[in-house]
Amino acid sequence: MKKYLLNITTGAALLLLAGGCTSKFEEYNTNQYQIHEADPATLMKNMIETIVNIQQNDSQMQEQMVGQYGGYLCPSNTWSGTNFGTYNPSDAWNANPWNTPFEKIYGNFFQVQEATNSTGHYYAFARMVRAITMLRVADTYGPMPYSQVQKGNFYVAYDTQEEVYKAILDDLANAADVLYNYHVDTNGNAPLGSNDPVYNGNYASWAKLANSMRLRVAMRISSFLPDVAQQNAEAATSHPAGLIETNADNAMMSCGTQTNPYQLAAVSWGDLRVNANIVDYMNAYNDPRRSKYFTTSTIANMEGQYVGMRTGDSDFDKNAASGFSMPNYTATDKMLVFCAAETSFLRAEGKLRGWNVGSKSAKEYYEEGIENSMSQYSVSGSEYMEINQAPAVSHAKDDVQKAPATISNTVSVKWDDSDNTLTGKNFQRIITQKWIANYPLGFEAWAEYRRTGYPELYPCIDNLSNGVINSQRGMRRLKYPYTETTNNQANCSAGATDLNGSDSPATDLKWAKKN
Repeated sequence: MKKYLLNITTGAALLLLAGGCTSKFEEYNTNQYQIHEADPATLMKNMIETIVNIQQNDSQMQEQMVGQYGGYLCPSNTWSGTNFGTYNPSDAWNANPWNTPFEKIYGNFFQVQEATNSTGHYYAFARMVRAITMLRVADTYGPMPYSQVQKGNFYVAYDTQEEVYKAILDDLANAADVLYNYHVDTNGNAPLGSNDPVYNGNYASWAKLANSMRLRVAMRISSFLPDVAQQNAEAATSHPAGLIETNADNAMMSCGTQTNPYQLAAVSWGDLRVNANIVDYMNAYNDPRRSKYFTTSTIANMEGQYVGMRTGDSDFDKNAASGFSMPNYTATDKMLVFCAAETSFLRAEGKLRGWNVGSKSAKEYYEEGIENSMSQYSVSGSEYMEINQAPAVSHAKDDVQKAPATISNTVSVKWDDSDNTLTGKNFQRIITQKWIANYPLGFEAWAEYRRTGYPELYPCIDNLSNGVINSQRGMRRLKYPYTETTNNQANCSAGATDLNGSDSPATDLKWAKKN
């Protein structure tokens, strides 16, 4: 990190962000064919870029530092010694995954809301982007302000977990309807155009993403709100806009004039390496995607191998970490938002749950997910799917950390035709293979690990939580930021009562597995 330290702002800064309005925005929203002097779609660009942070410091503070809990990446710098990996983040760092999305989303969101009178395709699009971004906040902290946030007042009452996930699902459903109908009615008009770094303004593709995200959220709450989950999953999969089902549909974020933040942090800063969890699992499976995901090690006597770095090491020299494998990105590579493989795995799980999410069987969707992922990275998976022995996942003692570890609760890749329950090994297979395919989406991996307990991950090396966090279960959520406990104390305290526990990083969210 280039001596970056976030200065957390309070309400005054947020109010500045919320000011202003494009006077002709409503005209744009209702007459998409008229030529105008200014392009209101530029308001959307900054919002879209919060879906997966491409700004270097935001990426490092969120996708890389917090995302390491998902088992994909590993920060290779100890900074001040108060780190997410060792379960003792500073107050300022703990606040970043909350404050940054609020600051970046709502300034433009309120301009869209006011200028469109809360109607039309631009407003539906803004609601969708807010939902996708704020899903990460809800998954990280729990109850939060969502439905009552308004211009000039961010310190409002919290939605419960049930309320916020239902609101997010509603925003996604609305977007799929409005954007798809707009696309059909206008013969494919693309009002966002080049201001859209994901789909170049193609609303039909965004409607597919809205449906796919709706399926993801439904699966998140499948044990917590089973009826709501099933209803939304079935509605998303039967929607006329469709889902992200082929790699041509994949949502990939262009970094534009910015450098891919993973490449920047790894190569230029030396602050990022690949996590031992994902590397060791893929080594155990002899996974052909490794060369696409990782660089090889330069550690003495381990050259040419894929060697990941274990998280939570409080006592190592950053320079000594230089030989570990890095995420294999170039400066101009796009960043994954959502891939077809995930859709297939979500449907496979839905089939195990007895949901009507497609015409194929759970096995067929599972194998389709593996095939989609292999095809995405231009490798063959035919032999991979025939692996019928569960491997032992282990980390060698020979690297510079000298921290060996072993995981025994693994599964083979090959589907077991006799197992069609959520308590069997096929469910574990689905989650494990989805985890591998979703690299490097650390927030999503962390959420699914907490929801399902799969795949089993190595504990951190040094647990500095003073006994608060169980090393085997890991961090369960982030505490509310000090900006909320200071400036929105009453609402924050009231919201925390929906946690069924204290405002602690050891408290499970309602959809999380409790053992």
